Amino acid sequence: MPLITISTSIKINQKNIFMEDCSKLLSTLTNKSEKYVMVRLFEQIPIYFSQSFDPACFIDVKSIGSIETSKMSESISEFISNKLKIPTHRTYIQFENIEASNWAYGGKPFG
Repeated sequence: MPLITISTSIKINQKNIFMEDCSKLLSTLTNKSEKYVMVRLFEQIPIYFSQSFDPACFIDVKSIGSIETSKMSESISEFISNKLKIPTHRTYIQFENIEASNWAYGGKPFG
């Protein structure tokens, strides 16, 4: 049920490894099984941010509970900085707690 969507202006080499690493990170940060983590990746998207076309990233994190923005913000920003070499000041992160009744898996809502 945790979902992370990464949209970035750069090309990512070794996409599968990067996505697996994202899954592990989100599983750890939400304390939820990696079995339910979904990672979506959109690369080479034109992004104009802070009056610049320099490499940038927008991340959307959704989960049923388990969102701790102060804890997650730094970890995710540092992860992106280390893996993609995008400075933390060039990354926005949006967090959203989803009601269990508004998220379904296997044809049934979680709550």
